[in-house]
Amino acid sequence: MKRVLLPVILMLMVVIMSACGQKQTTGSASEPASSAGGDAKEKEVIVLGTSADYAPYEFHKSMDGKDTIVGFDIEIAKAIAADLGAELKIEDMDFDGLLMALDTGKVDFVISGLTPTEERKKNVDFTDIYYYAEQAVLVREGEGDALNSLDDLSGKLVGVQKSSIQEGIAQAVEGAKLTSLAKIPELILELQTGRVDALILEKPVAEQYVKNQQGLALSDVKIEQAEDEAGSAIAVKKGNQELVDQINSTLAKLKSNGDIERFVVEANELVGD
Repeated sequence: MKRVLLPVILMLMVVIMSACGQKQTTGSASEPASSAGGDAKEKEVIVLGTSADYAPYEFHKSMDGKDTIVGFDIEIAKAIAADLGAELKIEDMDFDGLLMALDTGKVDFVISGLTPTEERKKNVDFTDIYYYAEQAVLVREGEGDALNSLDDLSGKLVGVQKSSIQEGIAQAVEGAKLTSLAKIPELILELQTGRVDALILEKPVAEQYVKNQQGLALSDVKIEQAEDEAGSAIAVKKGNQELVDQINSTLAKLKSNGDIERFVVEANELVGD
Protein backbone atom coordinates (compact mmCIF):
# COMPACT_ATOMS: atom_id res chain seq x y z
CA MET A 1 0.00 0.00 0.00
CA LYS A 2 2.86 2.40 0.82
CA ARG A 3 4.37 1.76 -2.65
CA VAL A 4 1.10 2.90 -4.23
CA LEU A 5 0.59 6.00 -2.05
CA LEU A 6 4.11 7.39 -2.23
CA PRO A 7 4.18 8.04 -6.01
CA VAL A 8 0.72 9.59 -5.82
CA ILE A 9 1.77 11.90 -2.99
CA LEU A 10 4.92 12.91 -4.87
CA MET A 11 2.92 13.73 -8.00
CA LEU A 12 0.49 15.86 -5.99
CA MET A 13 3.37 17.79 -4.42
CA VAL A 14 4.88 18.53 -7.86
CA VAL A 15 1.54 19.83 -9.17
CA ILE A 16 1.02 22.06 -6.11
CA MET A 17 4.57 23.49 -6.26
CA SER A 18 4.21 24.18 -9.99
CA ALA A 19 0.96 26.07 -9.45
CA CYS A 20 2.51 28.17 -6.69
CA GLY A 21 5.49 29.04 -8.89
CA GLN A 22 3.23 30.25 -11.67
CA LYS A 23 1.29 32.45 -9.29
CA GLN A 24 4.42 34.24 -8.09
CA THR A 25 5.60 35.20 -11.60
CA THR A 26 2.29 36.74 -12.70
CA GLY A 27 2.18 40.53 -12.34
CA SER A 28 -0.42 43.22 -12.96
CA ALA A 29 -0.13 44.22 -16.60
CA SER A 30 -1.98 47.48 -16.02
CA GLU A 31 0.52 48.91 -13.52
CA PRO A 32 2.41 52.01 -14.72
CA ALA A 33 5.78 51.01 -16.16
CA SER A 34 7.69 53.22 -13.73
CA SER A 35 6.04 51.76 -10.63
CA ALA A 36 6.07 48.10 -11.65
CA GLY A 37 9.85 47.96 -11.95
CA GLY A 38 9.85 45.56 -14.92
CA ASP A 39 10.32 45.87 -18.65
CA ALA A 40 8.07 48.67 -19.90
CA LYS A 41 7.44 46.64 -23.05
CA GLU A 42 5.53 44.09 -20.95
CA LYS A 43 2.99 46.66 -19.72
CA GLU A 44 -0.40 47.01 -21.35
CA VAL A 45 -0.96 50.65 -20.30
CA ILE A 46 1.50 53.55 -20.13
CA VAL A 47 0.30 56.80 -18.56
CA LEU A 48 1.24 60.20 -19.96
CA GLY A 49 1.12 63.33 -17.83
CA THR A 50 0.56 66.60 -19.68
CA SER A 51 -0.97 70.06 -19.34
CA ALA A 52 -3.17 70.35 -22.42
CA ASP A 53 -3.33 74.13 -22.64
CA TYR A 54 -0.22 74.68 -24.71
CA ALA A 55 -1.01 74.68 -28.42
CA PRO A 56 0.53 73.46 -30.66
CA TYR A 57 2.28 71.12 -28.18
CA GLU A 58 -0.87 69.78 -26.48
CA PHE A 59 -4.38 71.22 -26.43
CA HIS A 60 -8.07 70.34 -26.43
CA LYS A 61 -9.87 70.06 -29.75
CA SER A 62 -13.36 68.89 -30.69
CA MET A 63 -12.86 65.91 -33.02
CA ASP A 64 -16.02 64.35 -34.44
CA GLY A 65 -17.99 66.02 -31.67
CA LYS A 66 -15.74 64.67 -28.90
CA ASP A 67 -13.32 66.68 -26.76
CA THR A 68 -9.88 65.28 -27.60
CA ILE A 69 -6.35 66.13 -26.47
CA VAL A 70 -4.21 66.66 -29.58
CA GLY A 71 -0.89 68.28 -30.52
CA PHE A 72 2.56 67.25 -31.65
CA ASP A 73 3.59 66.16 -28.14
CA ILE A 74 0.60 63.82 -28.13
CA GLU A 75 1.61 62.29 -31.47
CA ILE A 76 5.07 61.65 -30.02
CA ALA A 77 3.47 60.00 -26.98
CA LYS A 78 1.37 57.78 -29.25
CA ALA A 79 4.51 56.66 -31.10
CA ILE A 80 6.23 55.86 -27.79
CA ALA A 81 3.26 53.78 -26.62
CA ALA A 82 3.12 51.95 -29.95
CA ASP A 83 6.82 51.04 -29.76
CA LEU A 84 6.28 49.78 -26.20
CA GLY A 85 3.27 47.74 -27.29
CA ALA A 86 1.14 49.59 -24.75
CA GLU A 87 -2.13 51.48 -24.65
CA LEU A 88 -1.66 55.22 -24.06
CA LYS A 89 -3.63 56.80 -21.22
CA ILE A 90 -3.50 60.61 -20.90
CA GLU A 91 -3.73 62.44 -17.56
CA ASP A 92 -4.38 66.16 -18.10
CA MET A 93 -3.39 68.34 -15.13
CA ASP A 94 -1.90 71.70 -14.16
CA PHE A 95 1.66 72.17 -15.37
CA ASP A 96 3.05 72.74 -11.88
CA GLY A 97 1.73 69.34 -10.72
CA LEU A 98 3.26 67.22 -13.48
CA LEU A 99 6.60 66.34 -11.90
CA MET A 100 4.96 65.53 -8.56
CA ALA A 101 2.59 63.16 -10.38
CA LEU A 102 5.63 61.52 -11.95
CA ASP A 103 7.42 61.17 -8.62
CA THR A 104 4.38 59.61 -6.93
CA GLY A 105 3.79 57.13 -9.76
CA LYS A 106 0.52 58.61 -10.98
CA VAL A 107 2.03 58.92 -14.46
CA ASP A 108 4.87 57.08 -16.21
CA PHE A 109 6.24 59.93 -18.31
CA VAL A 110 5.65 63.63 -18.86
CA ILE A 111 5.52 65.42 -22.22
CA SER A 112 4.48 69.06 -21.96
CA GLY A 113 7.01 71.31 -23.69
CA LEU A 114 9.26 70.62 -20.71
CA THR A 115 12.76 72.13 -20.58
CA PRO A 116 15.34 69.85 -18.87
CA THR A 117 16.77 72.41 -16.44
CA GLU A 118 19.47 71.48 -13.94
CA GLU A 119 17.00 72.06 -11.10
CA ARG A 120 14.48 69.63 -12.60
CA LYS A 121 17.20 67.06 -13.25
CA LYS A 122 17.70 66.76 -9.50
CA ASN A 123 14.27 65.14 -9.20
CA VAL A 124 13.54 63.44 -12.54
CA ASP A 125 15.42 61.95 -15.48
CA PHE A 126 15.14 63.34 -18.99
CA THR A 127 15.35 61.92 -22.48
CA ASP A 128 17.21 63.52 -25.34
CA ILE A 129 15.84 66.88 -26.48
CA TYR A 130 13.29 66.40 -29.24
CA TYR A 131 12.36 70.01 -30.14
CA TYR A 132 13.94 73.46 -29.91
CA ALA A 133 11.92 76.67 -29.63
CA GLU A 134 12.61 80.34 -28.95
CA GLN A 135 10.91 82.37 -26.23
CA ALA A 136 8.76 85.39 -27.05
CA VAL A 137 6.99 88.31 -25.37
CA LEU A 138 3.29 88.55 -26.20
CA VAL A 139 1.54 91.92 -25.83
CA ARG A 140 -1.66 93.66 -26.83
CA GLU A 141 -1.67 94.89 -30.41
CA GLY A 142 -0.04 98.31 -30.76
CA GLU A 143 1.92 98.07 -27.49
CA GLY A 144 4.98 96.17 -28.67
CA ASP A 145 6.98 99.17 -29.90
CA ALA A 146 7.84 100.19 -26.35
CA LEU A 147 9.60 96.87 -25.71
CA ASN A 148 13.03 96.29 -27.20
CA SER A 149 14.64 94.08 -24.56
CA LEU A 150 13.73 92.12 -21.45
CA ASP A 151 14.93 95.05 -19.34
CA ASP A 152 12.00 97.06 -20.71
CA LEU A 153 9.69 94.77 -18.72
CA SER A 154 11.00 96.34 -15.51
CA GLY A 155 8.11 97.93 -13.64
CA LYS A 156 5.56 96.13 -15.80
CA LEU A 157 3.06 93.39 -14.95
CA VAL A 158 4.31 90.20 -16.58
CA GLY A 159 2.30 86.98 -16.83
CA VAL A 160 3.93 83.54 -16.89
CA GLN A 161 2.92 79.94 -16.38
CA LYS A 162 3.59 78.69 -12.88
CA SER A 163 6.75 76.53 -12.48
CA SER A 164 7.71 77.11 -16.13
CA ILE A 165 11.06 78.10 -17.64
CA GLN A 166 9.38 81.40 -18.57
CA GLU A 167 8.70 82.09 -14.89
CA GLY A 168 12.44 81.84 -14.27
CA ILE A 169 13.16 84.23 -17.14
CA ALA A 170 10.71 86.80 -15.76
CA GLN A 171 12.07 86.46 -12.22
CA ALA A 172 15.47 87.52 -13.53
CA VAL A 173 14.07 90.84 -14.82
CA GLU A 174 14.72 93.40 -12.09
CA GLY A 175 11.57 95.30 -11.17
CA ALA A 176 9.16 93.10 -13.14
CA LYS A 177 5.92 92.31 -11.29
CA LEU A 178 4.95 88.71 -11.88
CA THR A 179 1.56 87.05 -12.21
CA SER A 180 2.06 83.26 -12.22
CA LEU A 181 -0.97 81.18 -13.18
CA ALA A 182 -1.47 77.47 -13.86
CA LYS A 183 -3.07 77.66 -17.31
CA ILE A 184 -2.10 79.55 -20.47
CA PRO A 185 -5.71 80.52 -21.37
CA GLU A 186 -5.98 82.22 -17.97
CA LEU A 187 -2.87 84.25 -18.78
CA ILE A 188 -4.23 85.21 -22.20
CA LEU A 189 -7.38 86.52 -20.51
CA GLU A 190 -5.24 88.52 -18.07
CA LEU A 191 -3.46 90.14 -21.03
CA GLN A 192 -6.63 90.81 -23.01
CA THR A 193 -8.35 92.45 -20.05
CA GLY A 194 -5.35 94.63 -19.13
CA ARG A 195 -4.49 92.93 -15.85
CA VAL A 196 -0.97 92.23 -17.13
CA ASP A 197 1.15 94.14 -19.65
CA ALA A 198 2.91 91.21 -21.31
CA LEU A 199 3.30 87.44 -21.30
CA ILE A 200 6.46 85.40 -21.76
CA LEU A 201 5.68 82.23 -23.74
CA GLU A 202 7.40 79.83 -26.07
CA LYS A 203 7.30 81.40 -29.52
CA PRO A 204 5.23 78.64 -31.23
CA VAL A 205 2.57 79.02 -28.54
CA ALA A 206 2.56 82.82 -28.74
CA GLU A 207 2.33 82.69 -32.53
CA GLN A 208 -0.78 80.53 -32.36
CA TYR A 209 -2.55 83.03 -30.13
CA VAL A 210 -1.61 85.92 -32.44
CA LYS A 211 -2.91 83.93 -35.39
CA ASN A 212 -6.19 82.85 -33.83
CA GLN A 213 -7.19 85.68 -31.47
CA GLN A 214 -7.62 89.34 -32.36
CA GLY A 215 -5.83 92.12 -30.53
CA LEU A 216 -2.57 90.30 -29.73
CA ALA A 217 0.93 90.79 -31.14
CA LEU A 218 4.51 89.64 -30.69
CA SER A 219 7.00 92.22 -29.47
CA ASP A 220 10.50 92.53 -30.93
CA VAL A 221 12.13 91.42 -27.68
CA LYS A 222 14.78 88.75 -28.27
CA ILE A 223 15.38 86.36 -25.40
CA GLU A 224 18.84 84.79 -25.53
CA GLN A 225 19.14 81.23 -24.26
CA ALA A 226 21.73 78.50 -24.39
CA GLU A 227 20.73 75.61 -26.66
CA ASP A 228 20.16 73.25 -23.72
CA GLU A 229 17.83 75.83 -22.14
CA ALA A 230 15.65 76.18 -25.24
CA GLY A 231 14.82 72.54 -25.89
CA SER A 232 11.97 70.28 -24.84
CA ALA A 233 12.58 66.79 -23.45
CA ILE A 234 10.50 64.01 -21.92
CA ALA A 235 10.63 63.40 -18.16
CA VAL A 236 10.52 60.00 -16.49
CA LYS A 237 10.83 58.94 -12.87
CA LYS A 238 14.33 59.24 -11.42
CA GLY A 239 16.30 56.04 -11.95
CA ASN A 240 14.15 54.53 -14.70
CA GLN A 241 16.95 54.38 -17.26
CA GLU A 242 15.27 51.53 -19.11
CA LEU A 243 12.29 53.71 -20.02
CA VAL A 244 14.59 56.63 -20.90
CA ASP A 245 16.48 54.38 -23.33
CA GLN A 246 13.29 53.03 -24.88
CA ILE A 247 11.87 56.52 -25.40
CA ASN A 248 15.17 57.79 -26.81
CA SER A 249 15.04 54.97 -29.35
CA THR A 250 11.60 56.13 -30.48
CA LEU A 251 12.69 59.78 -30.60
CA ALA A 252 15.72 58.94 -32.73
CA LYS A 253 13.49 57.13 -35.19
CA LEU A 254 10.96 59.99 -35.31
CA LYS A 255 13.72 62.54 -35.90
CA SER A 256 15.48 60.56 -38.61
CA ASN A 257 12.37 59.98 -40.71
CA GLY A 258 11.03 63.53 -40.32
CA ASP A 259 7.97 62.59 -38.29
CA ILE A 260 8.48 65.21 -35.57
CA GLU A 261 8.56 68.01 -38.15
CA ARG A 262 5.41 66.56 -39.70
CA PHE A 263 3.70 66.37 -36.29
CA VAL A 264 4.50 70.07 -35.70
CA VAL A 265 3.03 71.12 -39.06
CA GLU A 266 -0.11 69.03 -38.54
CA ALA A 267 -0.59 70.37 -34.99
CA ASN A 268 -0.34 73.95 -36.22
CA GLU A 269 -2.95 73.20 -38.87
CA LEU A 270 -5.26 71.74 -36.21
CA VAL A 271 -4.99 74.89 -34.10
CA GLY A 272 -6.17 76.98 -37.02
CA ASP A 273 -9.09 74.74 -38.02
